[in-house]
Amino acid sequence: MSLYPILWAVEHAPVRDAEERAILMALVAKGDFDGMNCFRSYGTLAKVARVDPKTAGRKCREMEQRRILRRQTEHLSRVWLNIPDSQRPVPWEVMIPASWYSPAQLAEVNHQRVSLGRPPVTPRTRPDLPDAPPKAVRSDKGTKRPKKADQDADPGTTSPRVTGGSPGTESPHPGDCESPPQGLEVPQPSETPSEIPSELAPSARSAADVRRTGAGNARANGGSAATSNKPGLTGEQRRAVRAVGAALPRPLLAELPGQRIPGNNHRAVLAALDARTIEQVAARISRRWVAWGFEPAFHDGEIRNAIGAAMALIAATPYCPDPSCEDGVMVDTGADCRSCVERRANRRAAYNRGEDPRRAAGVSVPRPECIDCGRPLVGGIPNDGTCKGCRDKPAVSIAALKARWEAEDAARAEAQALEEEATRRREARAAAEASRAADVQTELSKAEAEADARLREQIARDAPYLLAYSQTAQQSGPPPF
Repeated sequence: MSLYPILWAVEHAPVRDAEERAILMALVAKGDFDGMNCFRSYGTLAKVARVDPKTAGRKCREMEQRRILRRQTEHLSRVWLNIPDSQRPVPWEVMIPASWYSPAQLAEVNHQRVSLGRPPVTPRTRPDLPDAPPKAVRSDKGTKRPKKADQDADPGTTSPRVTGGSPGTESPHPGDCESPPQGLEVPQPSETPSEIPSELAPSARSAADVRRTGAGNARANGGSAATSNKPGLTGEQRRAVRAVGAALPRPLLAELPGQRIPGNNHRAVLAALDARTIEQVAARISRRWVAWGFEPAFHDGEIRNAIGAAMALIAATPYCPDPSCEDGVMVDTGADCRSCVERRANRRAAYNRGEDPRRAAGVSVPRPECIDCGRPLVGGIPNDGTCKGCRDKPAVSIAALKARWEAEDAARAEAQALEEEATRRREARAAAEASRAADVQTELSKAEAEADARLREQIARDAPYLLAYSQTAQQSGPPPF
């Protein structure tokens, strides 16, 4: 690790906000001296920078668009290569401009890069970066925040503007300064119920709302204002609920009231977090949004209850009693859930017998379920009782099988062609060797004949009597022994 990337990220990087600076510093803190091999998972970046994992990924992609970061494809670290493929984070190269270094610093960095087999840093490979885009100005900037109607009301009283005889106490103001002071008037309770139901917990509303709606009835009966028996959420629980809400798809989140999970559903979110971590629930939301058909149904306008769809994405597997089951797969082993397998088989058998395994309309179930996979049906209910994924699965499987067969046939034909080519080359090589051997034998026979002729000439010249003897011996035939 070198201080150059850290100093540049702290003081000179053209970041847009503090979140980008924190994420950039978290990257360069574990990178190389020249800004390369900066790889940390989005979860780790979120933990270090105190942001959401999705925010960390989004900020990295935005900095990539502004050329602050670049995806590294060469000179990857051995540590990164040893990480399993399914767990490898994105290797980033922090594009520190060459002009930021002093001549001595640039020479030092390039010397180390050349020793590692990397090209030197130049103004062409590390150009200057544009300034950060300005932050968007709030539309209500400079506008005074309006006060609530009951913000200045005294405890136990309502504003004189409230009319209609609703239960509560009134403290009317005197008409002039000489009028005698008037006491509190306690009117009788109204025959009509309060506009706000009593089921609303006072702890979930403002104190002024509690005084305006509940204090009158309590004092009229000689008691005090009722308080909720439900305990409030802790800070950690609120942060967990906000993290789960941030994991919802953006289009669906925009349809929720206030673009967040309503307070009445916070307990359901915490129940989903009893057996899962926030990351696991976020993965569940992303998987169900696509696999269960929520995404096309949302864009087609078939989802009429955004809160119900959000809770269906967040809640635990509704059709399996095993807490370790995650939509038919055991979360700890990755194997198929036996209960879900048996349940699907029973539902399929019941459907084949002519029985409709779907629940009756009067049962309080969010949606009917697919008779094959057991997942809730989104949108209209098909006649065969199966979801789009189960209907398309045979065609997809057949297409995959055909593609595999075609690939096998092509591989087999290629192997046969290679074998024929190898046989042809072996035959050609054998023929060439045979021809070469015949040529060598011919040359040897010719050389032997020439040597024999030279020997005869020498004998005829030096010892002619031996030549006559050899001719007589040849005429008499082979020796008797």
